[in-house]
Amino acid sequence: MKHSVLQASWYRPLALVAALLGATLGLWLLLAGVYLWSDDPARPTIRIDAPELQLTAGEGAQSERGLRVERAASNGLILVQGAIRPFEARDYRGLGWRIDGLDQTRELRVIWATSVTTRKPFDRLISPDERRAGVVNLTDDPNWAGLIVGVGLAVVGSEPEAEPLLFESLTLQPRRPALSAILPLAWNDWRHDLGWTGRSINFTDAAEGAGRIRPLIPVVVWCALAALIHLLLAPPWRGFRTWTPYGVILLVGWLALDARWQWLLLERLDQTRSLYAGLEADERQRAGPDQGFYPFIADIRARLGTEPVRIFLVTSDPASYGANRARYHLLPHNVRLSATLDAASGVEPGDVVFLMSPLDRTAHDRARSELVFGDWRLAVSSELSQPGLGTLFRVKSVESED
Repeated sequence: MKHSVLQASWYRPLALVAALLGATLGLWLLLAGVYLWSDDPARPTIRIDAPELQLTAGEGAQSERGLRVERAASNGLILVQGAIRPFEARDYRGLGWRIDGLDQTRELRVIWATSVTTRKPFDRLISPDERRAGVVNLTDDPNWAGLIVGVGLAVVGSEPEAEPLLFESLTLQPRRPALSAILPLAWNDWRHDLGWTGRSINFTDAAEGAGRIRPLIPVVVWCALAALIHLLLAPPWRGFRTWTPYGVILLVGWLALDARWQWLLLERLDQTRSLYAGLEADERQRAGPDQGFYPFIADIRARLGTEPVRIFLVTSDPASYGANRARYHLLPHNVRLSATLDAASGVEPGDVVFLMSPLDRTAHDRARSELVFGDWRLAVSSELSQPGLGTLFRVKSVESED
């Protein structure tokens, strides 16, 4: 490039605009690769390993390598199906398999059942090309529709002296998006909101249920691409020694993240207003995320009175959301979280023990009115109980047994 062009007054802003547009195009190409070849968390590849395969026609058993089928049924049929959760056919394009010992003299068919055809499943003959590839595409089959509740393979025409078959796995392959759908998918992931999670605003989508790309990653990639393109178009060794363009690139990236966060805040504000507007504090708790157990906690507070007491809250996971929210709602009582109790816990008569369901290391001996923590027993009286949530006990005395 001629030196006179590089020194023209219009070249510097043009180089910056070209860098921004080039980075946008490069980011779109990278996103296309991600959305075409990576699993969608909402529609992941489903691999059905040998232990989850069920032999419904034929004779065989599980082995170290897979499901080994020794003989076909009397009609020459071998039928293997996978244990799956129901899924929508539109989300998956076909079925793959790994079978050892299958020769060309036997016919291979894929079978599936929908929620409305459980008694009469559909089947499709697998072509020689599909057999060699180890995968069948069902997107063009009109019967591959609706809610799929069962899927498997059928081997037809097995002779009594035929070699055994080894079924190693089945794989349900998700449908890949079209190029025209990538931008809408990326936009939906960018705007996807999990609600209040307690995480950084730039890492909220690291939680379960988020989209496949965290919001910070595409912004960092875009900034890096824009900076690299601008460096090539306006290199410092040609006299472009200002940091202003790079500051503009970082500012645009930061504004994109902040604009997203502000948009999510406005959406959450509308949700909060619709849920809690006009409600008193107690009513808000009953309408909020703790509504499943807050009424029981409110009953416990009413039973205990206003004078603070010491509460030992025993739960299988003391760090869980439910246990810590229960602790918060029980304030100003002195709540101690624990997975179990023993003689060193300092439990005294008059204290309260709240067993929060589910529990796996505690038993209640109703005949003797005692809680059993391994080889240590605690005499209690039952105060309040709610099936599925827990039971409140008042400590009468402490006894230990050797």
